[in-house]
Amino acid sequence: MSDDSDDVEGFRVISGGEPVDDDVVAPGRSVFGDDDDSFDDDDAAVPHWSDPPTGAVPQVGGTADSVTFSPEPMLSEAEDGDLAGWAEASSTPRWADEEPASPTAVVEPPPVEQADLGDDFFSFDDQVSGRDASPSAEQPARQQAFGAAPAGGGGRDLPVATGVGLALVALILASMAVGPAAAMVVVTVILGLAAVEYFNAIRSAGYHPAVLLGLVTVVSLPLGVYWRGEAAMPLILTLALIFGSLWYITGVGSEAPLRGLASTMLGVVHIGLLGSFAALLLSVPESGTGLLTAAILVTVGYDVGALAIGRTMGRTPLSAASPNKTVEGLAGGALVAISIGLLMGVVGQPSPFADDLHGGGFGASLLLGAAAALAAPIGDLAESMIKRDLGVKDMGTILPGHGGLLDRFDGLLFVLPTTWYVARLLDLF
Repeated sequence: MSDDSDDVEGFRVISGGEPVDDDVVAPGRSVFGDDDDSFDDDDAAVPHWSDPPTGAVPQVGGTADSVTFSPEPMLSEAEDGDLAGWAEASSTPRWADEEPASPTAVVEPPPVEQADLGDDFFSFDDQVSGRDASPSAEQPARQQAFGAAPAGGGGRDLPVATGVGLALVALILASMAVGPAAAMVVVTVILGLAAVEYFNAIRSAGYHPAVLLGLVTVVSLPLGVYWRGEAAMPLILTLALIFGSLWYITGVGSEAPLRGLASTMLGVVHIGLLGSFAALLLSVPESGTGLLTAAILVTVGYDVGALAIGRTMGRTPLSAASPNKTVEGLAGGALVAISIGLLMGVVGQPSPFADDLHGGGFGASLLLGAAAALAAPIGDLAESMIKRDLGVKDMGTILPGHGGLLDRFDGLLFVLPTTWYVARLLDLF
């Protein structure tokens, strides 16, 4: 090859900078003029760059003449073996010795942690983190777990429960010995703490009550009743319903207003209204502490009798609301409550139920014991029904061996209004 040639090492140099004619470069042909590997005999093998894509892929053989194009198989035309091979492919990095993940494997999401209610319990925002606005879907499973204990077992530490119960009774009786005002302070504190337990439990179950309104109403009821008597009850309840409705109308509580308002009023009535009868009994001049003492004694008698007889002799379940309670325990508690009434009539204390001078006596105290034997188990079962629906075992943990204050005073809440109306029926004041 001479030095003045335009062809250098297989390249053709264009003299004068003139552009290459389009006819020189054909589709599928080398711009370098290498005719050995050109597609002279197969100009249709490679489409022109301006033609639309065909969706074909080259099947490359050993020589240029063996280059052919075939349509790419669609998903519906692919063989099952081909699909299985692609399905086993994974974009997730793994170790070389690690088994490939199954193409149908489902990754479970991590469990949602329950929110801590302590920081936002008194807040106006009723949204509970990590929970749905509706009651928890896990309630049936929890209810089954909590209801699986054998009838009559209870799972309570009897010595501890007895000691704590006696300590509570001593505290209340000591406050009444000081005077009705001191007893009112103890009653108000107990009702307030019981309301905290209740609202905490229903919030944990996914309800959205008006917590602040409920607590204020529960505390206001005994104070208003002690100050103004029975007339304060309908007034405070009416105001609670009005402001509870405004709570959700104005958007302070925006989630599930029907369930929220209903659960709020249930706590107000169950704890505040029934508990305010203790204040109503204490407000009776000269006889208030005696009336409340009589109510406490017959209730304690029922609880102790039902627990002792139920644990030792209980065989027949009493109600699906509380599988641990038995018919034998109910009969034992009723027998002890009536016996306490008889004992009060024999001793002549406390007044006015067991005092002949104030219109009471043996018959009055016996009637109170029988009435308490009917009311106490209803209160006990009502609270068990609420706990079972919420899916909780205890309303709280403040009392060792008992759970919460509501777990201890559930029967007394129903005995208090019973004592009041029995006393009114017998015209004891």
